[in-house]
Amino acid sequence: MVKNIPVSKNNNSKIAIIAIHGWKGNLSSMEHVANALNIKYAQWTFIQGPYAAGDNKYSWFEGNEKEGWKYQESFDLLHKTILDINQNGFPKSKIFLLGFSQGACLAMEFIIRQKFSIGGIIPIAGFIGKKDRFKSGIVDGSKNTPVLLIHGSEDEMVLPVESKIALKLFSDAGYEVKLETLAVGHKIPLQAKSLIENFINKVNLKR
Repeated sequence: MVKNIPVSKNNNSKIAIIAIHGWKGNLSSMEHVANALNIKYAQWTFIQGPYAAGDNKYSWFEGNEKEGWKYQESFDLLHKTILDINQNGFPKSKIFLLGFSQGACLAMEFIIRQKFSIGGIIPIAGFIGKKDRFKSGIVDGSKNTPVLLIHGSEDEMVLPVESKIALKLFSDAGYEVKLETLAVGHKIPLQAKSLIENFINKVNLKR
């Protein structure tokens, strides 16, 4: 059974961040990110992809272009995690998704299909696969979810143009969205800390 683990749970936690690892990551892959970002007022929750991709390696999607892709278990896990956090005292407006690479893809594909909005999503070095399907899948109830896209200008694994495409798709659909580009490769750099905190603080001021 896939589990999620809340950390840094204290009385000072004002927002909750669900960390979504990249392809072949696992439950502990994003812990160093949480430690490095060191957002004092955040409770982090780490989740693990439901599809095996090697020894202690997991994926959020399973399949291929010919046979199609499975991802419903990933959607179900994210939905359940949000509800659990919500029931533990955090309004949906204080819950954020931070996803890296394939985890960023999941965050974007998931949120647009929900009937509710959350505090925000932070897709880092991600991409949107099927653009037309993405546009047709958007549910109006999700459109109050702000989006902060972050991408490395030197990323050769997922090209920076992918976040520019995502920016346009979200913007055209009516989401509040911003793209920040940093001079790094395929990674979550320390420079992202201030961008993420500013984004969260801006959202909190409005709500």
